[in-house]
Amino acid sequence: MSRLYRPRSFFSLLLTGFIFVALPLVIALISSIQILDVLVQQSAVAVFRSVNRIDSCKKAADLLRGQERAARLYSVLGETEHLQEVNSKHREIEGLLRQFALLNSENAMKPLIEKMQAKERQLVTVLNATSRDPRTTKREQEAALAGYGEIGVLTSQLEHLSNTLMSGEVDILKERVQNNKKALIWQVSGLIGFSVLLVGLFISLINKPVSQLDRGIDRLGEGDFTTPIIVSGPRDLETIGQKLDWLRKRLNTLDREKVKMLAHISHELKTPLSSIKEGAGLLKDRLVGPLSANQAEVVGILDNNCSKLQKLIQNILDFNMAQAKEIPLDLQDVRMDSLIGEVAEDHRNAMLARNIRLMTQLKEVTVRGNPKQLKTVLDNLVANAVKFTQDNGEIGIYMKMKGDKVNVLVEDSGPGISDEDRSQVFQPFFQGSQKNRSVVKGSGLGLAISKEYVQSCGGTLRLLPSSQGARFSVTLPCAKDGAK
Repeated sequence: MSRLYRPRSFFSLLLTGFIFVALPLVIALISSIQILDVLVQQSAVAVFRSVNRIDSCKKAADLLRGQERAARLYSVLGETEHLQEVNSKHREIEGLLRQFALLNSENAMKPLIEKMQAKERQLVTVLNATSRDPRTTKREQEAALAGYGEIGVLTSQLEHLSNTLMSGEVDILKERVQNNKKALIWQVSGLIGFSVLLVGLFISLINKPVSQLDRGIDRLGEGDFTTPIIVSGPRDLETIGQKLDWLRKRLNTLDREKVKMLAHISHELKTPLSSIKEGAGLLKDRLVGPLSANQAEVVGILDNNCSKLQKLIQNILDFNMAQAKEIPLDLQDVRMDSLIGEVAEDHRNAMLARNIRLMTQLKEVTVRGNPKQLKTVLDNLVANAVKFTQDNGEIGIYMKMKGDKVNVLVEDSGPGISDEDRSQVFQPFFQGSQKNRSVVKGSGLGLAISKEYVQSCGGTLRLLPSSQGARFSVTLPCAKDGAK
């Protein structure tokens, strides 16, 4: 979708996402309103019909009772005004039943209404005939008036049928409400599901460029100036990505210039420093003449500090070269157990002098890496362990297999690393607050160089939590057929 739709800005992407997500919900709302409107209309029609039927039945019953009363008075008294009242009621009943029949032309009430109309019309005709023919007997009038009983039965049937139809319409209305409710639930569920899909889609569209920016910034923070920063999405975020990539290139150029400058400075420092060290060596060996005791001590101090300064310059140069990834990898098959043995032998005298025990658990494992760099890593870890372990303490070096990788654990029984120092131990030139037992002060580059070297070999160097002492874990990929 990002290829089909490419918004101009991040705001337009958010606005488009809001519109697309809200659209199904608006459709669901409109559909619900329409369904409710139809139900309200149907309910109104049903109520109108029911009320009209009940009202018409009541009016018809009242008019028929009035007509019957006038007819009986006419039969007893023979007064013409009562007959006129019968005819007046007849006209009202005719109009009411005619309208009632039109409103109920599609149900079972129409035959009853027509039958009632015919019976009532017949009674009125008989009563009018008695007024014109004096020979009509009292018995004939009574027979005619007895027809009101049949009309009363028809009225009762009409009222009962009206109530039945009302109940039927209520049931039909309930059924329609249930059906519309189910349809509305399915419709709303489908639209909400569609909205959720759209939310997921737009979250991915919004999250993708933000994640690309985040990863690019993280890589810059980690010193990776070689991986291009590519951001795809809204044009304003793409522009920010292009500016970040320009910044990456600029930082890469500056980093290379820094490495070149440090290499040049190191070379310029090494040359006079080598001359100084050679001169100090000549004096120390008394090749230029005898020295007094004080002079020999000064020359020894000068020679030792020249060696320290040479090592510090070399460490700075190695660290910057490792960060710039300009040191040739020269990957080889390296036996880790043999390499650990060599490093342990180099520190044996220092450990014997302070009665420090070395505990090892090694395996015959071959890894793929740079032997010089890996030896430097192990040497730095063991040297730190010796520095911070108290006399009569213990240092452990253990190897464990984890799939196609080997884990080397170096731990000591020293004071450990404080919580505030743990996050900074791999920073260059950082020296913790714990005091070490060595006379020689470190440069603070050992762990930083070690981490760069391990990463260049495809592994990881971590500081593990521990209740006592420091525990460092080196994980390296094994060479093919390298574990035994």
